Amino acid sequence: MKIEAPPRILAVAAICAASLIGLVISEGYAREGGQEITLPMAAVDPRSILSGHYVQLNFTDRLEPTEVCPENGDWEWVALRRDGDIYVAAGGALSRDGAERLGPLPVKGNFTCSPPTPASEGIEAMPGWLTLDLGVDRFHINQADAVRIEQVLREQRTDQETRAFAILSVGRDGRGRLRALLIDGERFDLSWL
Repeated sequence: MKIEAPPRILAVAAICAASLIGLVISEGYAREGGQEITLPMAAVDPRSILSGHYVQLNFTDRLEPTEVCPENGDWEWVALRRDGDIYVAAGGALSRDGAERLGPLPVKGNFTCSPPTPASEGIEAMPGWLTLDLGVDRFHINQADAVRIEQVLREQRTDQETRAFAILSVGRDGRGRLRALLIDGERFDLSWL
């Protein structure tokens, strides 16, 4: 028995729509069920003509001259540890088990680190930077809020308190999923609608 083309097209479209709805619901449950973490953010231009208005996420943490970089490498997992109200990288590993030995919260991703420069004769100490790449890089938002958040990020100075944070949910699968931004104490939640 041969099925006509229009019913086949409708059946395939229905399967695709159901799969997409299932994916959105599954990701929503994973986002809600994960461990919530807060990461500091640094400034990046949040606008793109073709992509709409968004905040480009750059998880960068300042390292004081007395701190050292975790070992750099082509890691698949990053071990995070709590440092006050935020999470910072404790090291990297090739496996989840390896990351769990370095820190209490393993997450899929990697990092780069530029070590601080200690003070020496005639040279002032300079901070270092550790930048996380957790596979989350954009937060789409309306134009007015994107411009306001960009302003806060650009005004943020390294010698002042951090004003911009990203709130992620780390699920049982180790993936970081964006939940919200916290800008000057105001929370901007990710909304699918």
